Amino acid sequence: MRHIRAKSIYPGRVRGLMAEFRRERFISEDKADINPRSEFKHFKSALRAAQLQLAGEKRMMLDRRRKNPGEMAAIDEAIDVLESHILTLEDPFFLGEIKNRIFGGGATAAAALGAVISMVSRQFTFDGPARGLNPAPQNRHFLKDMNDMKRRILFFLGLQQELHLPEGVSIVAAPRLTVSEVLALKRAGVRGIIIGETSDTAHEIVMLRAMRIPCVSVSDARLFRLKKQTEVLLDADIGYVVLQPKKSVRFIESAAETETKRWSVQVRMQSGEKFSLSGTMHFVSELGETAPKQTHERIGLYRTEYQISEAGEMPSARALQRQYEAVLQSPVSVTFRLFDFSEDKNFLAHPLIERDRELRGVRFLLREKKILETQLLALLRAAQQVKKKIRILIPYLSEWRELAAIRSLLATLLPRKETPVVSLGGMLETVSGVFNARRWAEKLDFIYVGTSDLLSALAAERRDNPEALHRALLSDAFCAVARELNALARLKPLTICGEVAGEPWAIAWLAAQGFRNFTMPTHRMAVVTNMLQTLSRSQCKQFARAVLKIEDEAERVEKARLLALDILYGRS
Repeated sequence: MRHIRAKSIYPGRVRGLMAEFRRERFISEDKADINPRSEFKHFKSALRAAQLQLAGEKRMMLDRRRKNPGEMAAIDEAIDVLESHILTLEDPFFLGEIKNRIFGGGATAAAALGAVISMVSRQFTFDGPARGLNPAPQNRHFLKDMNDMKRRILFFLGLQQELHLPEGVSIVAAPRLTVSEVLALKRAGVRGIIIGETSDTAHEIVMLRAMRIPCVSVSDARLFRLKKQTEVLLDADIGYVVLQPKKSVRFIESAAETETKRWSVQVRMQSGEKFSLSGTMHFVSELGETAPKQTHERIGLYRTEYQISEAGEMPSARALQRQYEAVLQSPVSVTFRLFDFSEDKNFLAHPLIERDRELRGVRFLLREKKILETQLLALLRAAQQVKKKIRILIPYLSEWRELAAIRSLLATLLPRKETPVVSLGGMLETVSGVFNARRWAEKLDFIYVGTSDLLSALAAERRDNPEALHRALLSDAFCAVARELNALARLKPLTICGEVAGEPWAIAWLAAQGFRNFTMPTHRMAVVTNMLQTLSRSQCKQFARAVLKIEDEAERVEKARLLALDILYGRS
């Protein structure tokens, strides 16, 4: 068995047989007598079929976009790629050059197509090079797209058979793929893909995300020279591939697209300790995936600012109220976080945030009282209308004056009749917030800890530097913060929130620190469940001691990852 580090492209977890993806060669018979008119007619028929196929794929993407608004950005990128292919195949220059080669040069349709694609490719290879004679990134995408369109048309010219996966194979390893191959693999029933090194903006990667195929990128070329089908665990949630895993390994696969989404789960360690895991929601439409009978389900965090990310403007209180009513009417319990606009989530393009990058969360809301009042009024009216209690979370809470201002505003806005029950929580995301909170924790009903910003403050690094955040989590400084958080947990229910909680090594570390409630990206709950069910309290302590023995924090992170993999999948 062997663990291979990989870069996650689209999350998911799949177990199955892996085979190398092999392209079929296009082979055409030599034609002694060529009828140009018949050959051009044959080409136009193949071209039309390719255009219709692209149009069908675009319609399929539009349908996915309608059903999955939460993935709108990824699907829109895929639609843009398909539209660029459609426009290229409709270009009169492209069609005219092929016609000239068939009628003027006596070429076959396949030969004419290859010659025109080569001519255009040579032109773009030397147009605006990035370095020396290497094509610029956008040109590389165009060159791959041109070759992909050539393969589409050649297929309809009858020079390649329909793609079928070998018997039993559900995972494919390919050093490179094209847009049409990704879509063909999806149609063939592929459940996971391992691809060679590639860029985040590559069109095949755009398509993989839109098609929701669990996928990782691996730099080890030996993985793409497999002689036989191999049993594999593809864990794109944490970016690992496990070859020849033991049959006894715990492995919860990702649910199919048609299955009901799980928002929360209760987990028990081998030594009996109970853990509560819950997921995060960005868009109201995601609730449609929840079964109506799952009354025990709860959404740990509804990140309300994303509901206006597409509109780019603040909706009215009435529009917000309708959305919140839809959420409250579901059987799932939800914690509503107030708008957390920031530098990387400035969906309103607000000039205050543009000028002050540190202005975010409750600090911004108190500067823009109208936005805060609009949202609070919508939440309170929705709770009153549906007759349900409501949980409201204050983002980036650091000082008593911020909490006092929110409490005062709530008291002013609460309706006089049929007053809804409001549970008010604070999200601690700064070191000062953690150490100040003991003074005013009694004024809160619950506490969340935002690890991304808290670890960013401890590391003195930006939150988009995950390696720095991971080092901060395993630092002695965090151990001191954890002691204070445990003291707060004895006063009020406390939940650790953030993407890092979805890492197996991080959950083992946090469990050793004494935390039991976590909110994380929903798709990470399966791997975290695996990890916790495998662990015992004594193993957590051993894990933490082994990590803390290492002086270099950077080495601690790598050691923690390897230890977690050994626990999950056995020694490599």
